[in-house]
Amino acid sequence: MVEALYMKDSLVKEFPAQVASVNGKFIVLDRTSFFPKGGGVDNDTGDITRLSDNMCFKVVFVGKFEGVISHEVDKEGLSPGDKVHCKLDWDRRYKLMRYHTAAHVISGIFSREYGLLITGNQLTIEKGRIDFNMDNMDLDLLKKGIARANELISQDLPVKIYTLKREEAEKRQDLFKLAIGFPHDLPEIRVVEIVGFDSQADGGCHVQSLKEIGTINFLEAQNKGKNNRRMYFNVL
Repeated sequence: MVEALYMKDSLVKEFPAQVASVNGKFIVLDRTSFFPKGGGVDNDTGDITRLSDNMCFKVVFVGKFEGVISHEVDKEGLSPGDKVHCKLDWDRRYKLMRYHTAAHVISGIFSREYGLLITGNQLTIEKGRIDFNMDNMDLDLLKKGIARANELISQDLPVKIYTLKREEAEKRQDLFKLAIGFPHDLPEIRVVEIVGFDSQADGGCHVQSLKEIGTINFLEAQNKGKNNRRMYFNVL
């Protein structure tokens, strides 16, 4: 079982680990802070350095396959049992954290204040997109929601992370903003709470307070089929 350090602390930038298994360029560690691509959020990148000879392996992709976090590196050479030191590309991770928390602010506003559910999302270091189940395109409403998000960010609310037993979490429908509900069969639900505003079930990495996001900037909106509207934004 891989220990996912990012689940408890999104600020772990470097960490020691041991190679658990190897399949060519795909490496499983006994513990990792590298976030695997998932939930619409891009993966982390960085370095894995073998301690025995200081050989560096670049992490180019991280994914979760059959529940196991796997790191794709730029060359073969690591072996099971190798002790390594790992370092995230922190600029990339921190940008993704800012985007992810921004997406929670946006989805919280549109679901709580405008009654819209989220039908999809994608977050990269260049821009984010969120899809809503909106009957008709309403650009004024979307822009109003972004202005409200920036107003909320200016309050610099803290962000907390904790877990709830699944049966307790399921009593709180405010935790689930996706139109499909929460598709994961887990005994405990990890909750990301923007204190005083909103809470969501989520397994990703986030900043510690809203001002770290910066400013959310509306880019454009598109019609993506019946009842589905797509909004693009970036953070500045």
